[in-house]
Amino acid sequence: MNRIHFFEIEDQGWCPKVLRDGVTDFLQHIVQSYHLYQPITQRLVKALDQSGHKLIVDLCSGGAGPWLSLWQDVLKQSDNQILSVTLTDLYPNLDAFRAAHTQNIGIVFCTESINAMQVPREIKGFRTFFSSFHHLKPEEAKAVLQDAVDAKTGIAIFESTQRHPLLLLYMLLTPFLVWLNTPFIRPWRWNRIFYTYFIPLIPFIVMFDGIVSCLRTYTPEELKTMVDSISAPYYKWDIGLQRIGILPVGITYMVGYMQKNKVN
Repeated sequence: MNRIHFFEIEDQGWCPKVLRDGVTDFLQHIVQSYHLYQPITQRLVKALDQSGHKLIVDLCSGGAGPWLSLWQDVLKQSDNQILSVTLTDLYPNLDAFRAAHTQNIGIVFCTESINAMQVPREIKGFRTFFSSFHHLKPEEAKAVLQDAVDAKTGIAIFESTQRHPLLLLYMLLTPFLVWLNTPFIRPWRWNRIFYTYFIPLIPFIVMFDGIVSCLRTYTPEELKTMVDSISAPYYKWDIGLQRIGILPVGITYMVGYMQKNKVN
């Protein structure tokens, strides 16, 4: 199935903050509660160790991403002492960022809007994307990769969506997951309850954007073509699909970094 770059409601500037935050809070809850990205920990740790990075910059963090659940796994397996993870987003969910920092002081955040295509050079660290790279059009995605290379920093991209019929079917069921999980999402917000159960806009947006996310997600082959089109001397790339269980779906990954002996 060809990639379709349709719009996601959450991406739009006109999307009310209460709805955007409600969607990102739900997604963060699912990622953290079910340890969605635990299977890629070893790949990430290998890249951090071989590139020598001790700081991590998480781009397009949404509701804080998987770092609350990933942090200890990375620390246990890495040879480096990771000093901090900085959460950033074009539309930062500051309440979620503050909550993550409260639970783990090693997780810090930027309060201002950060464009992943032009990350300020003073924000240093190995760059990560979780469930967010598909938001970018091909030229924007290339610009993100080139910006990381120009900054001589590593980059790791992980996507839990795919252009696969099974995942499209799963997305049709996500409103039920929103209704079931919302009472357990913290911090508690009455507006989240209202827009989940009384006017169910959050479940609708989660389903709509989830379907679009699947249709937007790049395949490993498309990511390899993208890497071939940028200038990245001395960079080592690892691109593929991390299967989970027996189903023909998994986590698409792309990891690129300059090895320590090449950094100057």
